Amino acid sequence: MWIDLAFVLSGFIFDNVLRLMFPIDPAMRFLVFVPNLGFLAMLMVVLKKPLPQALGWALVLGLILDLMRHEQFSNVLAFPISVYMVKIWSQQLNESLFEQVFVGTIGLFIKELVYYLILVIFAVTRLQIGPWFIKREFLTLIGHVPLLIGLSWFNRVKNGTQKNLDLRRRGRESIRWNPTVRP
Repeated sequence: MWIDLAFVLSGFIFDNVLRLMFPIDPAMRFLVFVPNLGFLAMLMVVLKKPLPQALGWALVLGLILDLMRHEQFSNVLAFPISVYMVKIWSQQLNESLFEQVFVGTIGLFIKELVYYLILVIFAVTRLQIGPWFIKREFLTLIGHVPLLIGLSWFNRVKNGTQKNLDLRRRGRESIRWNPTVRP
């Protein structure tokens, strides 16, 4: 669990670094790249967890992100909805690199669509959906494909490290705790 949390937090930290390198234009005059590696790292972690635990992770991380960035509780709604939809849909897929990149891109698209709908419902934006996706989503979705490949590789390294740590821990255990086995 601690390794998963460190993986997700490093994604959010790298998001902040990318936000410094690629500033977001709030007026939407230009194409915008919105880094979402923290969300994608969380998505890769929670796809292996049971649904209630996955939704809990999404809700807590969305709340923390909204409180830190003052985003009017949009991530509290967008994160769990996108995690639920992707988790239900991705049960039919394997863990190949292509499928992980595809699932990450679909998850990011769903999150941004829910985010847009929340902004429209609360009258924060008057931008139509076409310009929204042209100005904000096009570069965001395309720009995350190479980042998703790297994130997927780090996720595989993380999973391998977790398996090795579990095997080492189990190897040091003795069977003395089992009352049915006599010494």
